[in-house]
This record gives sequence, C-alpha cells and structure tokens, in this order.
Amino acid sequence: MTESGTEPERARQSSSTLPLPHTVLFTGARGRVGHHILTPLRERYREVRTFDRQEIPGDPLAITGELTNLAALQSAMRGVDTLIHFAAQSDEAPFVENLVPSNVVGVYNAFEAAAQSGTVKRILFASTVQAVGGYPREHKIEITDLPRPVTLYGATKILGETMGRWYFDKRGIEFVGIRIGWFQDYDSPDLQANRRGRNLWLSPRDCASLVMRAIEKKDVGYALVFATSRTEQERLSLTAARESLDWEPQDDFTALIPPPAPGE
Repeated sequence: MTESGTEPERARQSSSTLPLPHTVLFTGARGRVGHHILTPLRERYREVRTFDRQEIPGDPLAITGELTNLAALQSAMRGVDTLIHFAAQSDEAPFVENLVPSNVVGVYNAFEAAAQSGTVKRILFASTVQAVGGYPREHKIEITDLPRPVTLYGATKILGETMGRWYFDKRGIEFVGIRIGWFQDYDSPDLQANRRGRNLWLSPRDCASLVMRAIEKKDVGYALVFATSRTEQERLSLTAARESLDWEPQDDFTALIPPPAPGE
C-alpha cells in the first residue's frame, strides 16, 4: 500500500508541519551509524529520546542504560510510538560473552518493552548485509533470498528479523528490518581504498532518509529492506525498499568517486 500524492507534494506537506507528531526512542544513537542521523531525526520529530550505555552530559533526552536491563527499557519506552533499535554489538565478537547479551537478550528486552508499553506501534531494526554476505559476489541479492550469514554477528541479526516477525504476528507491532550496507561517511578514506565495498555503500543522508521513510510510511506491516545508496552495480536489490517504503536513494557513489578505468 502506498500513500497518495507525489514525493514533492509529500515533502511540502511534511516541511510545513514540522516537527511531526512522533515520540521516538532511538537506541544506539551514539554509535557509528546512529550519531550521523540523530540530528536530522530531532529536527523532524516532536521528541527523539536516546538510550545508550554511556552517559551523555547536557542532553535532557538522553537515557543511560544497558540492553540487558528490561526495567530500564520499560521506563524509557513510556509514551513512545516508534522504537528505532540500532544498539548492538556491531561486529563479530565472542558469541556468549558479547553477542548474546547485546544482540539476543538485548533485542528481546527492547522488543518486549515496546510490546508492553501499549503505545509503540512500530519497530525499526538495524540489520546488516552480513546476514546475506555469503552469496557469490556476482549474485544480485534479493530480499527474498534465504539468509546466508558470513559471521555469527550476521546470524544474530537474522534472529532479530525473525523476532520482529513474531512481534508483528503475535503482538501487532509493525516492523521494518533495515539491512544496512557498507555505511561510510563521505570523506572516509575507505571509500577510495576499498573497491569491494563500493557496490554496498550507504551514505549518511540516504540512511537518514530511509529511516524517516520507515517511520512515516503507512501500513508497512512487516517489511525487510536493503539499504544502500546508488552504486555502479546494485548488488543488494532495492526493490523491497522501493515497493514497501516508496524510497529511493539520492547519493550516487559514482558521482563521489568515479569507477576505475578498464584494467585497473
């Protein structure tokens, strides 16, 4: 289901009524991806609280807590209508000691606190390209392809996506799982050096716009989408993001860094 009106019309409607009436809890907002999109989210929505393990002095909307503390998440969730869950052990790590507390128990606590709140209507979940990175490089990966994780970290994100399905089916909370590609800032030296990642790149601006679209699009139900900017080859298919969220990336990797000459 898509909203009526063109994108420019929707943009004009939105900009004339900012801030939009959403109360958001953003876990992991100070992380590698989250800190790039916190400011645009706060400019757009009525209230964006953050939940992180490190204290943020001087920020009245910053809540300090651990994902393993269900009570802390329950308290932070009061009055919230949208949960953005980006907090995690964000790469490969010892499974029992690091991945399970953050990416298994922590996901359950965040989702369960959202369900118990009685006010949360939608969860946005940061997943990863590592959930499907085991496919051959020449294979264009569709969102309907079976998971093929390259790390146990990626496997925990698949679990989070599956838990989101359960919370939608059994508890009625809409869910958007965002499989983030290779997130890098515009001036990252890795953009020039790492040619393997150039067809997976996701820019800060496109990440923020996708998150906003995932908050605002009506009747998404349960959705999984890949998130990349425009790249030379669309290795992660953006069909689901276009169809489920009416979203299109704006930043173009080839405009930022031209493709290599033949033979390079």
